[in-house]
Amino acid sequence: MSDLELSNLETILPYNLLAEKLVLGSILTIPEAILVVSEKLPIEAFYLETHQIIYKALLILYAEGKTIDYINLITSLQDSGVLLKIGGANLILNLLNQISNLSNLEEYIGLIYEKHLRRSLIRLGEEIIETGYLTQIPLETIFTKIEQSFFLLSQTKSRKNLTSVEQGMQQILKEMEEGLRIPRLPGLKTTFIEFDIITQGFQNSDLIIIAGRPSMGKTAFAFNLAKNVAQNHDTGVVFFSLEMTRQQLLYRLLASEVEITNTRLRASRIKETEWIKINSTIRNLSKVKLFIDDTPDLSVGEIRLKIKTINLESSKRISLVVIDYLQLLEGTNQSTNRVQELSILTRALKKLARDLNIPIIVLSQLSRNVESRINKRPILADLRESGCINFLIKKSTMKINKTKNNSIFCWTGNYLSKQKIFDIKFTGQKPTYRLESNLGWSLLLSSNHKILTNKGWKKMDQLVINNFISAKLLIGIKSLDNLNRHSITWDKVIRIIYQNLAPVYDLHISNYSNYLTNHLIIHNSIEQDADVVVMLYRDDYYNKETLEKNIIELIIAKHRNGPIGSTKLIFDPKYLRFFNV
Repeated sequence: MSDLELSNLETILPYNLLAEKLVLGSILTIPEAILVVSEKLPIEAFYLETHQIIYKALLILYAEGKTIDYINLITSLQDSGVLLKIGGANLILNLLNQISNLSNLEEYIGLIYEKHLRRSLIRLGEEIIETGYLTQIPLETIFTKIEQSFFLLSQTKSRKNLTSVEQGMQQILKEMEEGLRIPRLPGLKTTFIEFDIITQGFQNSDLIIIAGRPSMGKTAFAFNLAKNVAQNHDTGVVFFSLEMTRQQLLYRLLASEVEITNTRLRASRIKETEWIKINSTIRNLSKVKLFIDDTPDLSVGEIRLKIKTINLESSKRISLVVIDYLQLLEGTNQSTNRVQELSILTRALKKLARDLNIPIIVLSQLSRNVESRINKRPILADLRESGCINFLIKKSTMKINKTKNNSIFCWTGNYLSKQKIFDIKFTGQKPTYRLESNLGWSLLLSSNHKILTNKGWKKMDQLVINNFISAKLLIGIKSLDNLNRHSITWDKVIRIIYQNLAPVYDLHISNYSNYLTNHLIIHNSIEQDADVVVMLYRDDYYNKETLEKNIIELIIAKHRNGPIGSTKLIFDPKYLRFFNV
C-alpha cells in the first residue's frame, strides 16, 4: 500500500497505524502475547484489511495449537491464497522489526480499541442519518434500534465477563468482610420485615414477577414497594404504569401518606387544619427520587432508553424498575401469537435486568383457573398466558396438521379440563430423554421440560429415581363425564435414560400452561425466566366470613437463590397501604 493510499485512509476514519503494527509485531516476536491480545481485540478492531487478515491467520494458528512464528504465518497465508493480497512476505518481515517486549502492549491495545470504538460511533451516526429518511418505518422502531445499537457500543465489551475463580473468590471474600463490618441485607429492603428475610431484599439482575387476580392489590403493593425502596435507600426508582395514569398514582400516594381519602383529595374537600399536613407531606415526598412514566404501549427497548436517560440526567442512578404490567407491554413481533410474544418479553426483561445490573419487578395477571377451584390460593401454573409448551413427539405417531384443531386435557389444580389446541409450531431438534414410571407410563422430553411432582414442578434434569410424579389412571372419555371425581395420583420414576435427537414443538393452549400426555402431566411457563415469583392472595376477597379481614398473603412461589414460603401483611383498603403484622 502506497503512502498516498495510507494518507487518504487516514482522512476517512480514525485508526492508529503504528499501534496496529506494534501489536501484530508483538505476537510474532513473543507468541504468548496472543493470550492478552485475543482477550481484548476482535478482528474488526484492526482498521487496515491487511492487518485483519494477518491477525485472523494468527488466531487460527493459535486455535489449532501450532507454533506462532514467521514460517507458519507465511505458510498459512499462502495456503489461503491471500499472501500476495497483503503485500507478500516483506510485510510480515517488516512487522517482525516493530517490537521485542511486552512492556507497553496493554497501552497499544487500548489505542487500537479506542479508534475501533470511534469508527463504530461514526458508522452508527451514518446509520441514524440514513434511517431518518426512511419515513415508512415507525419512529418507535427507529428509536428502539438506535438505542440498542448505542447501548451495545457503550458497553465496550472488552471480554470483561471472563473472570477466574481466584478473582471471583477474592471479590466474594471482600463482600463478606464488608458485611461483617456493616450488617445488611444483600439486596434492596422493602421495609416489610418477614418478606425481606425470605427474599433477602431485591437482588441486582433479578427479574421478580408479582402476580395476582384483579383487585388483589398488585398495583398498590408494587407502588408501595417502589416508594419504600426509593425512600429507604435514597436511590432512584422508576415505576412504569401502562394501565393507570401518573395523576391517579400520585393521588393514591398522597392519600396514603396524609390519611385522607382519594375521593376527598380529588374533590378538594379539605379541612383548613389538613392543609398544613398536606403541604408538609408534599415537601417530603418531593425529595424522594421516584419517577413515574404512564406511557401506554411501551416496549422493552423504550424502557431501556428511558432508564438510561434518567441515569444521565439525574443525580441518583436508578436502582429498581417496576412495570405494571406484563400483559400490556408492547411486543416486538406482531406476527407471533401472544403466548410466544410474552415468553420473548420475559426473556428480554431478564436480559435487561442483567445488562443494567438492577432488579426489575414486573406485575402479571393470573388466569381464571383460580376462580374455578375450591382452594383459591394461586400456584405457578396460574400465571396467565404463561408461555409455550415445548414437547417432543414422533411424526410417525402424530399428524401435526390434523392436530391443530384437536383438543387436549389440562390439569386445573382439581380436575382435568378439555381444552382446544390453537397452534403447534416446529422449533427444531433437541436431545431427548425417556422417563419411565412404575405403572408403565413413559415420556420423551427435553432436559429442561417440567413435569408435575408431589413437590411441585420439576425440570427433567432435576428428577431422580423414586421421585413421585403426577399420574392420571382414568383418562377414557366416559370416565371423564364427571371430572371432579377423578383427581391425580402419584407414580414413581424408575428410569431416566438418554434417547436421541427428536423434533421439538411449541404447543399453544389459551387457558392453561400444562397438559396431560400418556397419563402424566407436563408443563412449561414464563416463570422459568423469573428469579422470584410472588403471588398475592386475600382470603376476604373470596370468603366474606373469614377471620383474616384486611390481610394479604404474599406467597413466594419461586425463589431461584433462596427459600420459598409465605408471609402476611396488614392491608388498609381505605388508603391502599400495607403494614407489617
